[in-house]
Amino acid sequence: MKISVVVEITKLTKKAINYYEEEGLIKPDVNPQNNYREYSQSNVDELVQISLLRQLDVSIKEIRDIILKPKMLKDKLEQHLISLDEEINRLEKSKNVLKSCLNSITNSNDGLPELTRQLLFLNRSLEMDEREKEGFMKRQIQRIFPGNFGKMLVINFSPFLNAPINTKEEEEAWLDLVKFLDEVESIEYSKEMKEMYENLTNQDMEKYEKFLTENVNKWIGITDEELLAERKQFFEIMNRMNSDPDMQSAWQITSIMTKSLKGQMKDLGYYDKFVENLKVLSSDYSEYTNTRNEFFESLNLKVDDKGKIEVAEIR
Repeated sequence: MKISVVVEITKLTKKAINYYEEEGLIKPDVNPQNNYREYSQSNVDELVQISLLRQLDVSIKEIRDIILKPKMLKDKLEQHLISLDEEINRLEKSKNVLKSCLNSITNSNDGLPELTRQLLFLNRSLEMDEREKEGFMKRQIQRIFPGNFGKMLVINFSPFLNAPINTKEEEEAWLDLVKFLDEVESIEYSKEMKEMYENLTNQDMEKYEKFLTENVNKWIGITDEELLAERKQFFEIMNRMNSDPDMQSAWQITSIMTKSLKGQMKDLGYYDKFVENLKVLSSDYSEYTNTRNEFFESLNLKVDDKGKIEVAEIR
């Protein structure tokens, strides 16, 4: 069947169908005579399943696994049912807290002070409940630090801000991290970086988050063989750059900006406070940074004041 028919049946857009095909989730046949795609009933069934799973916020990676192992679908739906029950309980708890606050406010003769006290209690109750939900840290950073500062943090650390806060150690690390971010002096961004953050759209942020997440997943649990491949690829890029003035210039500009930013971050205590607390809050961040640091230390690279790389050994 044609894609227009598939759109009508599944209620998906053409772009969504093409995206799922690009991700390898469906594999329609291609008519050799006109090069048009021909979708089977099996493709339609898969698209309906994919659409449902995306509605449940299941990742593309998980969907790919479910398609390969259909029995996983039942497990995923059961997990979602448990999540719905937990969400219902959470909402019921929030509803009761809100009703209690409204009742106290209605019956109070203390005026504004009592209203403020009740609203503070409601806010704290809702926040404590939210901490146990995935993505709490990301949502809170965007709320607590609006503007470019919060946007910068979410863009650069998004894959590590999704874990819920479950333990006392994590709660202490979170409070310490927020306190540090609130009190630390503002970083002086270059004009280029300011314009970049100000012009970022939600779509841009989603694309970068996807790219960053894929990169993080690649480095977490990377094998020795894959590290050797990364090393080989890195030195190939260095060789190309050494013979390409434009690449050298672009690298040097980026390197100088990065060096300046890292210098400010070090002086302000980011690596002592922010990084160490984030390692407590995200085991992925700890593994990712340790693996990356060890890798680049093994390359034995030197960067001069102008951002030029001196490669001690190219293999």
